[in-house]
Amino acid sequence: MVLDDICSPEDATNQPFATLLPDNLQDQVHLIPAQHVALHAIDLPVRSTRQKLAALPFALEDAIAQPLDHTHFAVFEGATKGKTLAASAHVDVIRDAMEQESDTILVPEQMLLSAPEAGSDGTAVWRVYRQDNRVLVRVSDGTGFALHSDMLAPVWRLAETPEIENTGEDLPGDLPFRPAAGAPFAATNEIFASDLRQGQFQPSRGLARPLGWLAASAAFAAFAHIALAAADAQAQRGIADNLRLKASVALAQKLPTASPDDAPALVLRQITARNQPQSGSNFLPMLDSVAQALMTQDTSVQFQQLSWAQDTLRLTVEGANLDDLQKSEAALTASGLTVSSGSATAQNGAARAELTVKK
Repeated sequence: MVLDDICSPEDATNQPFATLLPDNLQDQVHLIPAQHVALHAIDLPVRSTRQKLAALPFALEDAIAQPLDHTHFAVFEGATKGKTLAASAHVDVIRDAMEQESDTILVPEQMLLSAPEAGSDGTAVWRVYRQDNRVLVRVSDGTGFALHSDMLAPVWRLAETPEIENTGEDLPGDLPFRPAAGAPFAATNEIFASDLRQGQFQPSRGLARPLGWLAASAAFAAFAHIALAAADAQAQRGIADNLRLKASVALAQKLPTASPDDAPALVLRQITARNQPQSGSNFLPMLDSVAQALMTQDTSVQFQQLSWAQDTLRLTVEGANLDDLQKSEAALTASGLTVSSGSATAQNGAARAELTVKK
């Protein structure tokens, strides 16, 4: 959550929350103002940090208000069970901070508070720290934000009045709160685990020169054609892994039980189960006709989107190439359906087209 509109620039530059850092970390940590870092608790169908970093741009594309190529992503610990805690910030914010503090870790202010336990019924709980005219908030799902103290009450009401654990100065107005339980502030290991320097901004570990000499020696001693073949194979595997990852993220959001390897007929059956049309419509007969027609062809296509309106089925299908999509369109036409095709694209080893199907 980014709250630039309710935090003044002076709030961000004063950084009163730096006093929450333990004395031994004052020279090792550079705090990034909470206004510049958004925290997200999301579901990702992957496990490793590398795969999560690769999936974040696709999973958070609709949640950030800036171009993806200008956004830096990081993965943290501390989300609720089953969720991934991710951070997003403009690349210029991270780049400028590293230029100023090249030898320190970069930590969002929100991570100075430890996340509170959720309510017994699973409802959200806020842990709040107020100092001067700024308020730091950490939510029980791991996310957090900062805002001007005058805006705390309105935002609290917009969030449906969660319980508040207060750790700092008295809160403005008549907001109900209770004293924070346990350890309200993040431990040293939690702060170090919240470093934004990941991906392209991960600091060098001093291995560049030894690795350079090793690579040079290997270049003279090894067979060049073997190295080139291995690099090409690795690149092909990377492309395939990236495409599969995109498909997994898309399916996880729309059809959690589906897999990119499923046959079109199986995906159609799952779509049918999720989209239950009104009794008496032609949706199910149409869907059955499409499935029967596609099962007769020897190529495989996958469905990215499906919509139904006015006895018309609109599909976005994806295959290995444009020839597969043309065969699918021909199979539908041969089964007696009226098919019209829209835009078609082919890139990164896959082709996609939009089809409109009528009886």
